[in-house]
Amino acid sequence: EKGYDGVRVTELAQAAQVNKATLYYQIGDKETLYHRVLERLLKRAADEVAEAVAAAGSCEEKVRCFIGILARNAGNLRFTAPIMLREVASGGSNLPDAALLQMSRLLGVLGEALDEGVAAGELRQVNSFLVHMMIVGTLILYSANEPIRRRVVKLNPSLAQEDLFMSSAELAEQMADLVLSGIRI
Repeated sequence: EKGYDGVRVTELAQAAQVNKATLYYQIGDKETLYHRVLERLLKRAADEVAEAVAAAGSCEEKVRCFIGILARNAGNLRFTAPIMLREVASGGSNLPDAALLQMSRLLGVLGEALDEGVAAGELRQVNSFLVHMMIVGTLILYSANEPIRRRVVKLNPSLAQEDLFMSSAELAEQMADLVLSGIRI
C-alpha cells in the first residue's frame, strides 16, 4: 500500500505474521519481495487478459474484455493503483524488467485486438500505446482517487448525484463505450 520506499521489512514481516528472519530466508530482501509481488500481480493480469481476449469474438468484444478485466483488477486490488502511480512518478525506478515484460504483454494484447479491428474495417488506425495509456491511466487514477472524490462530495453534496462512485463493471462499460466511440469507423 505504501510503495517500495514507504514500508520497512519489519512492517512486512508483521503483516505476513512471520519474523523478519523467515522473510529474508524464504524470499530475500525488500527489493526482491517488491519485485516478486509486482511481477506476480502483473503476470496474473496479463495471463487473464490474454486468455479472455483470445476467446472473445469481435475486436470490439476484445477491447471490452480487456478493459473489463483491468477495471476489475484495479477495483479489487486498491493498493496497486497508488503503487503504480508512485512508480510512474519515479520513472519506474523500482519496477523490475520482469514486471515491465508483463506490462508489455498487456500492450501487445490490446494492440493485436486494435489491429484486428483495423484489418476488418471496423476500427480506424490509432496509436495503440496511447489507447492503452488512456485505459490504464484512467482506471488507475479512478481507483486511487476515491478518497479525494469522497471529500469532494462532502464539501459539495450536490455532486453526490453524479456517477462519482461506479462499480468496476460500470466503470468498464463506460470506459469501453468512450474508447470504442473514439476509434470506431
